[in-house]
Amino acid sequence: MNLLGATLVVILFAVLVHVVRLVRWTTEVVAESRESAAVLKNPGLDDEEKEKALQKHAIRLCVLFLLLVLGSAVALLAPVGLIWLMDAAGLISLDGVLDMLQRWDFLAAATVIGSGIYLILRRLAA
Repeated sequence: MNLLGATLVVILFAVLVHVVRLVRWTTEVVAESRESAAVLKNPGLDDEEKEKALQKHAIRLCVLFLLLVLGSAVALLAPVGLIWLMDAAGLISLDGVLDMLQRWDFLAAATVIGSGIYLILRRLAA
């Protein structure tokens, strides 16, 4: 049962990462950072123009940070919360599932299988 619960946590986490668009937001952080660096290197802007542009980028980066923190919390806490509810109902052991999630063999298998599924889905989408 612990293996099933741990697998459920991993699958729900992966689905929620996609649903709350965490990957998209991380790519936006990288793009925003590059644009900020480009502003600093732009010789056509004076200091005031650079400051105004960088303030806009800073605000956008702060918003993206909050989105990433909240999205990560949802993606992690929802599956673990489900297991907690199942534990409260006597269906599964939360401690057992958390122990399973920390085992190296489970982590290795989840990484290999998850990477394989990701590659297959990416090829199908292309």
